Amino acid sequence: MEYAFDLTGGSTAVIKRYQVAATNTTLGMPFLVPTAGGSGLVVSTTTGTANSVGVNVDTAGTYVTAQQSDNSDTERSLSLIINPFAVYSLLMSGGAAEGTALQVFTAVSGGSDGLTIVMDDSVASPEMADGTVFCISVTNVGLSRKLTSTSTVTATFVVAWPRDVVAGDTFVVVPYSPLFGVKLQLSTLLTQADASIAVGTGAALKPIELRFSEHGNEARTNSYVNAVLADSVMTAAMA
Repeated sequence: MEYAFDLTGGSTAVIKRYQVAATNTTLGMPFLVPTAGGSGLVVSTTTGTANSVGVNVDTAGTYVTAQQSDNSDTERSLSLIINPFAVYSLLMSGGAAEGTALQVFTAVSGGSDGLTIVMDDSVASPEMADGTVFCISVTNVGLSRKLTSTSTVTATFVVAWPRDVVAGDTFVVVPYSPLFGVKLQLSTLLTQADASIAVGTGAALKPIELRFSEHGNEARTNSYVNAVLADSVMTAAMA
């Protein structure tokens, strides 16, 4: 996760340093307030970002609790971006592992009104209704539409594609639409978005916008979702 901008219009990330109760060697991970009795901030999970503080910009190393024989300090701390309205950019991965290419869906046929596409694989398992379909080749390349309903391999839309979809057109399908819902599942290392899961599942992040690569098939490995941590302790503190 990388800082993109702030919804208040500011361009500066506010960074503060906090004690953590976790071993950390990776940048761009959400950290959370611990439960009662905790010794410091904890790392989020792929599906849990409740009581989030922010995203780290440096690392804390190995977490230790015992007094050291060389009398070295046992505290581990790191720097976090704590802007409550910070928008973070996450690469959309086609699986739990970072950098997995998004799946290619190939049209078997398309309706003559631009409102349906029959794909070569299911768009209902995992459920992608209310997600987004982006065309990466041929007829409507570079365009996207919100997917409004599914039936096994059939994708249905309310807003028509400008040109008839034909067999062989290819697409990527992701479980996000701008401003719809507050769920986004994180990748294994908690730095990217696992776009292979169903709409409405994952951690508490709100998608603000989608950025697909304009270079056709490159969209599979170079497309991003910008999102806000939707359960920030900083936002709650101002309520």
